[in-house]
Amino acid sequence: MFRRVAQPHPGQTLLEIGCGTGHNLEFFRELGLSVAGIDASEPMCQIAAGKLGPECRILRGDAGKLSFPDESFDIVVLITVLEFCSDPAAVVREAGRLARDKIYIGFLNRASLLGTIRRIEGKFRPTIYRQSRFYTLPEIRDLIEREIGPVTVDWDSILFFPLGWHRYCRHVDRRLSFRHTPGGGFVGVCATKSH
Repeated sequence: MFRRVAQPHPGQTLLEIGCGTGHNLEFFRELGLSVAGIDASEPMCQIAAGKLGPECRILRGDAGKLSFPDESFDIVVLITVLEFCSDPAAVVREAGRLARDKIYIGFLNRASLLGTIRRIEGKFRPTIYRQSRFYTLPEIRDLIEREIGPVTVDWDSILFFPLGWHRYCRHVDRRLSFRHTPGGGFVGVCATKSH
């Protein structure tokens, strides 16, 4: 979905805010992108640095206040980060400041079957979803436009059915994800800046 929506080109620079253990950065690097990552957790940064090696810059930092100059990266990525931020507006504003071209936000969709299940699970079991905030596509679009300004927005979604059903429904899920169907459990939004 990232390739389809963000349309990255080999050689572009990418910063992932909230890179965790570097799993997504490995994928982005396989696409030919020059990658860097930021995370608030020092242990996560150490794991990511070990995976990606010295040619990839991994730094510990606050997602809402980073030390890079304006427009330091072609693409800035946030994947399931806003759900856990105390100030999501500051994080989106910072992503907009750092991006030369595109900001890609992947988020858990409140308006989906999977999102509903995750929220219910969080009420009855100790899960990470207890402390998360799920968003809808209109909320993310509003947040982007309010914090970054005029942009062109493209989006898509995946995971329309509970994950336990995936092996039975993956073909239907794949077809739905090519049709701008807003009910997917995970939504990817790409905001392209006006030049």
